[in-house]
Amino acid sequence: MDTFTLNGYSVLQNKDVRHYRVFNKREFWQNRAVRHFKLTPLRPAGISLASVPLLIGSIGERSPLITIHPERKKPDICYIGLLLSMSPKMFIIDELDQNAEWSGPRRLKFSDVTRVDFGGGYEEALAATALKHPKWKEAGKARHRTRRLLRQSAASMGARSTSPNA
Repeated sequence: MDTFTLNGYSVLQNKDVRHYRVFNKREFWQNRAVRHFKLTPLRPAGISLASVPLLIGSIGERSPLITIHPERKKPDICYIGLLLSMSPKMFIIDELDQNAEWSGPRRLKFSDVTRVDFGGGYEEALAATALKHPKWKEAGKARHRTRRLLRQSAASMGARSTSPNA
């Protein structure tokens, strides 16, 4: 059976979008498919759009895996992993490879991030089939540190999030 469905979330910065296309006319099959299947995107609660660090931290709190795209530096590369820690300019994920095997920590700069994906079928399949992560407890501790950092950053920035009441 063929399917047509929404598949996770992608977040891009407006400054990184050069061209886009809207499928809002009836002659586009994509528009007819969305209407046929009654697809409605749901805004994920608690995801901050105020800055890249707040975005990544809030996703790391709610999603087991995050996909990072540094397209300006490496256009054909993405990194998928578990958020381990954050500092003001960088963050570390423990990376999963295409075989759902943990390949070790990767340090990334917030300034290199052009796109962030989460909650998609590929991330969910990797998370479900990867061997239990040896640092799940450490990741939990890192999430507590991340929450503290997020609260401090949000307070200083007056951050907005995607919560329904924002």
